[in-house]
Amino acid sequence: MMKKLVVAFVLLALVTLSASAQRIPSVTLEDGSGKAVTTASLIDHKSPFVVSIWMTTCKPCLKELDTIAEEMPDWDESFPLRIYAVSMDDARSQKRAVALAQGRDWDGITALFDVNADLRRALNVSSVPQVFVYDKDGNLFYTHIGYRPGDEQELLNQVRKCAGR
Repeated sequence: MMKKLVVAFVLLALVTLSASAQRIPSVTLEDGSGKAVTTASLIDHKSPFVVSIWMTTCKPCLKELDTIAEEMPDWDESFPLRIYAVSMDDARSQKRAVALAQGRDWDGITALFDVNADLRRALNVSSVPQVFVYDKDGNLFYTHIGYRPGDEQELLNQVRKCAGR
């Protein structure tokens, strides 16, 4: 009886874990030149990556991305860090979003654009900024909504944990 109970508990735990594991949705975004970029192409099976959702009208979003870009040279010394800044601006404001991203000093951050709101809907993003940390295989590891100074250190800690460091 005890053995059956243990087996049932283990099976239930495995089903719960697999149901809660969320992969990055399969959608197509655009880069600054309008070229299609699939979310599947973000997965390299070698290292975790960060998806930071932002908008041109969101001052905390811009502050977070500016701070991450400032801190990235120090982070890169410990391990490669891939960050994708995905704009939620719609088609009407895409040109403004592209210009803003290109005008910022976001070296090391790849700006992408969710013009049709496919990623936003798939991730159920209701407010920005929101960051998602995915493991090397595209499974969600961590997410956080909002930005306060110092949150970038927690983000780095979560990426390190995800990378097993």
